[in-house]
Amino acid sequence: MRALAAVLVWCSVAVAAPVPKDRAEAERVVGTWQMTRDSQGNTDTKLTLEIRANGKFVIRQFLPDGREIVYEGTYSVKGNELPYSVARGDFKKAETLTIKKLTATELVVVDPDGLKEEFVRVKPPEPKKDEPKK
Repeated sequence: MRALAAVLVWCSVAVAAPVPKDRAEAERVVGTWQMTRDSQGNTDTKLTLEIRANGKFVIRQFLPDGREIVYEGTYSVKGNELPYSVARGDFKKAETLTIKKLTATELVVVDPDGLKEEFVRVKPPEPKKDEPKK
């Protein structure tokens, strides 16, 4: 009986333990983000960034001619740093972005050259009333 009580106490302490800051930041960055301002200050760049909880991400860039270019990569979150690597064919890039702002709706990052990019979170589509919720 004492062993069961000890396990229950340990489980309640483990559940109540605070979430480490890095993990909390990593969870907050997960989602789909739409670029609102690119590194040159343009606001018409059509680019989405889908950051997944498994440490992977997908960038979808929509060109003016209608083509879509997809890049896939991996990332992690370490404090306010977002190291990532991406590859597509012969193109490969790895660098660490600095998270300047991260809220429920906004993400602002700066690359090692000081170039800033701004994003807003894309809300998932609402299910239609006649469709069952997943």
